[in-house]
Amino acid sequence: MKGTEGRDYEGLLGSLAARGVDVDRVEGRLRSQRLETPSWGYGDTGTRFAIFPQRGVPRDPFEKLADAARVHGLTGVCPSVAVHIPWDKVDDYGGLKRHAESLGLRIGAVNPNLFQEP
Repeated sequence: MKGTEGRDYEGLLGSLAARGVDVDRVEGRLRSQRLETPSWGYGDTGTRFAIFPQRGVPRDPFEKLADAARVHGLTGVCPSVAVHIPWDKVDDYGGLKRHAESLGLRIGAVNPNLFQEP
C-alpha cells in the first residue's frame, strides 16, 4: 500500500500484532467470505423526500454491474449483485445475466421494491 492508507495499515498491523492477533489468519478469513452488494448501492443516494444526485452515477443496471465489477476487482469478495425491481428493470434479463457473467459477476437475489409509488 502507498500513501496515507499504507502508513495507517502498517500502524494497524503493529497494533494488532502487539495484542497477539494473527493478522495473516484474519486476512485469510476476510478474503474467504463472499458478500453480495445491492444494486441500489451504486446509484444516487436519497431519502423518500429527495434524491441527492452525484456525478458519474450509473444510468442503468448494466452500468451498475460495471461498477460492481470494479468493487469485486478491488476486494475479491463481492462476486454477486442483488437486483431490485422496478429500479433494475430491463427488456432482456438474459442479456443482463450474460453481461454480469462477462464481468466476472453473477446476479444474486432479485428483490421487489414494495414501497415505491406507482
